[in-house]
Amino acid sequence: MQLDTPPPSSVARGVWSLAGDAVAEVERWDAGPAAVLVPTEDVLLLAVDLPLASAAARRAAAPFAVEDRIADPLDAVHIVVGDALAPATYLVAVVRHAVMVRWVAAIAAAGLGHARIVPDALALPVPLPGSWNVTDAAGRIVARLDTGLGLAVPVERFAALWAASGSLPCTVFGDALPIDLPFASSADADAASGLARFAGPGLDLRDGPYALPRAPWPRAVRRAAAVVGLGLLAHTVILASDARALGRQAAARAAVTEGLLRTALPGTPLTADLDRLLPGGHHGRMLPLLARASAALAPVGGLAFNKLVWAGTDNSLTLGVEAGDIGGLQRAQAALAAAGLNPAAGAVTAGSGRADGDIVVRGPA
Repeated sequence: MQLDTPPPSSVARGVWSLAGDAVAEVERWDAGPAAVLVPTEDVLLLAVDLPLASAAARRAAAPFAVEDRIADPLDAVHIVVGDALAPATYLVAVVRHAVMVRWVAAIAAAGLGHARIVPDALALPVPLPGSWNVTDAAGRIVARLDTGLGLAVPVERFAALWAASGSLPCTVFGDALPIDLPFASSADADAASGLARFAGPGLDLRDGPYALPRAPWPRAVRRAAAVVGLGLLAHTVILASDARALGRQAAARAAVTEGLLRTALPGTPLTADLDRLLPGGHHGRMLPLLARASAALAPVGGLAFNKLVWAGTDNSLTLGVEAGDIGGLQRAQAALAAAGLNPAAGAVTAGSGRADGDIVVRGPA
């Protein structure tokens, strides 16, 4: 996608907001960055573990790391990796391509094709641990969380969301909130400075296919680039090392998975491909649930297993259990209940010293 950029002498500096297709000025300055704030409601902000040394490797791995946390297919969304939130954990934004195309067109029509595109929650600074930074935005409350993530909701929904999240103290930027919020204080003018905040919002959606075109390099720079090209060989070696690290992580995960399955299904041969047992992306939720169920059933004794079915849609695990009698199945269900797994029994068949039944356990939504 080719984007038009005004000449450097004419570019506007400051902050604008985008609502629908309308761009409105928020704050203007003579020098510094330019950014357009877009609604955070249309952007999914995630904290994602990406333990890779290079930015290129993190960008390549991000789609697979978030695949099980989004509802859209990967080819329908734009995924951007931002700044580190913690060691090996990065801020990642996911937004539909259809939304990005609309935003880019509206911003270019306003003469701001050079500006960064930033979810409006990231315009607020990261708050102190155990608190939120919030601001009123025309019928919406926008919040930056102490994890580095952000959210935006209609005013009437914010109080319930804030209470459900622990009623943390809030620092209010800008005008007073249109609701009565306990533990709220106002930010001072220096902390609320837009220029200071936009020195590093942590993420720019204008990346990948939506990145600004690069200006042609001057001749002297092109000549220097020929020398730097030798360094690309070393960079290629680093990328290969990253790929090997990913392979080792995948092999380690497969080994852990097989160990958990063998623990949960003692004596049952595992001839199926593990990837088929754990369909795309859902193993991140399935494995903890399987481990809890296995630990709960281990003391019961006298059990065998003939089925393992995972349903990612409702985060449920169905175990086919064999016991010497119905009492054995009841003891298994009681052990799972005691572990807080809320088991539900299915159909049971019994006879000739044996009882078979399905037990469904579910993890948190």
